[in-house]
Amino acid sequence: MSKRTRGGRAVRLTCPKSGQQFTVVAFIPKGVDAAEYWKERAAEHDPVAYAKYLDAMQNSDGTKNPLKASKAAARGKK
Repeated sequence: MSKRTRGGRAVRLTCPKSGQQFTVVAFIPKGVDAAEYWKERAAEHDPVAYAKYLDAMQNSDGTKNPLKASKAAARGKK
């Protein structure tokens, strides 16, 4: 039998390096200290990669579904 988990939670964290705010969604198993978990996630945040991600999404150059992209290419669209 699997461990029961608390429901998925979206938490807004602040990066200790850059001060950027970002959202993390996670399912935390019972028995895990939630405050320590969120603290570790904030410490792992990569502000440079996150800035690139935000820039790509704002410029519509974000990640595309490769299946949809290949179907569009087959139809002659970009």
